[in-house]
Formats: sequence, structure tokens, C-alpha cells
Amino acid sequence: MSGTGRVPAGYGAPDYGSVADWVAAVGTAAATLLLAVGLLREIRQRRLDDASAATERRAAEANQARLVSVAFRVRGSGLRVKCVVRNDSAAPVRDTAPWLSWADPAGALHVPEVEVSPAAPLLGPGETAEMSLSVTDRAEAPYGPSSLRCAIAFTDAAGRRWVRTANGAPTAVLDDELQALKRAARRDHRRGP
Repeated sequence: MSGTGRVPAGYGAPDYGSVADWVAAVGTAAATLLLAVGLLREIRQRRLDDASAATERRAAEANQARLVSVAFRVRGSGLRVKCVVRNDSAAPVRDTAPWLSWADPAGALHVPEVEVSPAAPLLGPGETAEMSLSVTDRAEAPYGPSSLRCAIAFTDAAGRRWVRTANGAPTAVLDDELQALKRAARRDHRRGP
């Protein structure tokens, strides 16, 4: 072989395989790519469906809370407030707790201790309760009646805790979140600017 100048079979030019091998390789790559694209689309669609279901669930949970309203009228300097709570839902609300708040000119939130008379721990379907709220700490007076806000915290028939302001939508809260908000506002007020 050394004198003929011929290259033995299997040496020299690369072997790229047969057309059947190429068709199989391209088909496998295409199938893998389509599977990955389909999987990503399914994951995205499931996330959208989960988000939509969560939104619908939150809306359904708030149905009763939307039917509880609060209105208030300030008396004098704002140390006394008449609060009217109405339950227009078909189920009772319980553990009703009205509270007052205001923001000072610097924007700090104040939530004073209030005395509620008469307390209305349970509000049946279609019932209205009128409560008088008096700020117990006279040193902590609002910055004018227009800065005063009234809210009601209550538990709906399903056991969820809500806060509803006079002009706002109901907000789901945990009881300890509500207490933490009140404590933080009092602490900030005592600290001063």
C-alpha cells in the first residue's frame, strides 16, 4: 500500500452518515424543542389560571365584607365621634371593633385608645348599630375634625377578619396585624417628631 498512493477505506474524507441518520437526528431535535415549548406554554397558562382563580377567590371572600358599611360624624373637636355601622349582608358579622385614626401634618398615623358606647360585638343581617366613640387620651387630639378617619374591624361569617373605612374597600387582615398597626401608631405618636 505504500506505493500506490491510494487512501485505504475508512481514512481520509469524514463520514457524515446516511440521510436516514440525519432525518432521525433532526426529528429528535425538533421533537425535543416542541416538547420544551409546549411545557413552557403549559406552565405559563397554569400560572395565569392560578392567578385568575386566586383573584376570583379573593373577590368571593370579600362579598360579605363589601356589604358592611361604616359612616361617621365628628362632634366638636374630634374627641367624640358618632359611628354608624350597617350590615347589609345575609349573614351576621361579629367581633366588631370601631377605631379612629388621623394623620398629623408630618404624615404620622395616630390611632388613639377609644371608649365605645354601646359596644356592638354582633351585628345581624340587615342590622345597624350606632356607637359613640370617645378618645380616652385627651392629650392625643386630632389635627382638626377633617383629618379624622373612622374604621370598623369585624369578622365575617367565614371567620375572616376585615377592616373597612368609611370610603374604602374592605381589606382582609389578621387580628395581630390590626393590633400591630395600632401599637406602632401609638408608639410613633409618643416618640414625637
